[in-house]
Amino acid sequence: MGSYIKSAFETLRSIPELLPVPDSQVEWLLKNSEFRSLQEGEYLFEPEMQADRLFIILEGAVDLFFVQGGNRKTILNYQKGGILGYLPYSRIQKSVSYCIATSQTEVLSFPKSKIRELILQNPELTEELVQILVSRTGNFTSQALQNEKILTLGKLSAGLSHELNSPIASIHRDNDEIARLLGSEFLNELVVSYSGLVAEEKPKLLAAIDKWKHSVRPAGWNPADTRTLENDWKEKLKTWGMTNPEEAAEVFTDFGIDPEEISFWIKKLNPQVVETWLGWVQFLLQSQALVANIKNATERINRLIKAVKSYTHLDQAPVKTSLNLSTGIEETLSLLAHKIKASRVEVDFTISDPPITIMGFPGELNQIWTNLIDNAVDAMEKAPNPKLEIKITPNKEMAITTITDNGSGIPEEIREKIFQPYFTTKQMGKGTGIGLDLVSQILSRHGGNISVNSISGKTTFQVELPIN
Repeated sequence: MGSYIKSAFETLRSIPELLPVPDSQVEWLLKNSEFRSLQEGEYLFEPEMQADRLFIILEGAVDLFFVQGGNRKTILNYQKGGILGYLPYSRIQKSVSYCIATSQTEVLSFPKSKIRELILQNPELTEELVQILVSRTGNFTSQALQNEKILTLGKLSAGLSHELNSPIASIHRDNDEIARLLGSEFLNELVVSYSGLVAEEKPKLLAAIDKWKHSVRPAGWNPADTRTLENDWKEKLKTWGMTNPEEAAEVFTDFGIDPEEISFWIKKLNPQVVETWLGWVQFLLQSQALVANIKNATERINRLIKAVKSYTHLDQAPVKTSLNLSTGIEETLSLLAHKIKASRVEVDFTISDPPITIMGFPGELNQIWTNLIDNAVDAMEKAPNPKLEIKITPNKEMAITTITDNGSGIPEEIREKIFQPYFTTKQMGKGTGIGLDLVSQILSRHGGNISVNSISGKTTFQVELPIN
């Protein structure tokens, strides 16, 4: 056996799917095949070509892709040991996709004309190749489902962006005008004039009102603090003659205003105007808060639309680009913010400084973060204090991203199965079992890998990607 044939034989023997096949059948496959060399960028096959050969990658790698709307959509990546092309009992007549070498590649090529002979003489080899056919069908289906979801999401975001841009811009303009009117000195002076203070006191009250309008609640307050302060405010406001102090107490508490500051000015007012004057101050503060809320809401809508467009990357060519690894995770967290908040999950995201850049397909990488973060949130459904920790760190030539949850953990007996197609531990209707399988496929296309470490109360998925 020549050195080249021997090397090819060893490669075939190392392919997990072919381990049950006897050596004699592997040798038969080699004897009846041809060898082909591909330069980087050279096509192994293209659409409409006759699907008349089985291919095994001996060295290098190839991408399987199709073109949709002028854009290249990568389906699968095959590296050393990958088996593709025509398989026993396949009904395919012509290729429907492109297959291109992504590096110098050596391929074993077996002709369809000898498939019948293969089936009759090599039962174990035939059985394993049929299993690969079944698995490949599942991979294509899962990838197609995910691509369809992303395409639908992209179309929806484009439509939403078009339909919402005009009304959002109008709300922005009107809200800015309301803010200008509320921030004018006219209303402040109206409140001061109603106070009946002497002339030299009025500038001081104007300054105090301006300060109150721009006050914020001190950081670190918890719900218990808030309830206590609101109750204190209610008692104070009742003492000052306010008939219905509940709403005013909430407003003054939210702005973090010291009751002693209000008390200082009330002592200077005519008792007959105190309740009305407090109502005016409440109105100014409440209006200020509503304007800020509207502004924040419209800005959030804009951010969400941009995040969805960026997440799908439909407006960009599907080629590997240099990208900040943390950006995709931030976009994914934005899109999952509602679910994270509803699940009471605390998020701790630690970003490497300086930021890490990698070469990749942004839309595909976002699918990785979506699957892992979404699964982590689901896993913490029964955790008393759910916490999600995400950390990005460099390690020589690789970027390490860890996603850790404090959920129930993954039992050891199923840990090795979670990356298999259609394996899921979720209830019917909540999971398809294609998520982690897709994650593995996408990472393979990017030259990365994934591992999991899990004990009760802590599960960590570690994603490794080559640094740019």
